[in-house]
Amino acid sequence: MLGLIMERMDDREPRRLRDLRNLGPASERMLQEAGISTPQQLDEIGAVEAYRAAVAHDADPTLNLLWALDSALLDIDWRTLPDDRKTELMAELRAGLSDAYPDDP
Repeated sequence: MLGLIMERMDDREPRRLRDLRNLGPASERMLQEAGISTPQQLDEIGAVEAYRAAVAHDADPTLNLLWALDSALLDIDWRTLPDDRKTELMAELRAGLSDAYPDDP
């Protein structure tokens, strides 16, 4: 996905997470504490895994972070992320939880 961002930014490759659309210093700090420090790393693991990593490192993000991460990779405003995409992200997030806790109902 980051390839799309790179194309739109011409020759200016984002070097910091906060250089991506929708991400600011607080989001960057949460991700860095979770071991994600570059836009390339975010692109490699994706929005859902980055969100999980933030949660696992004692951050208390809202779902707005998940929407912002996915939208950053798509280079769109997070408020315009389609509802069907949010549904897909939530399904992916839940799937990971059921994999981690297979005996839970």
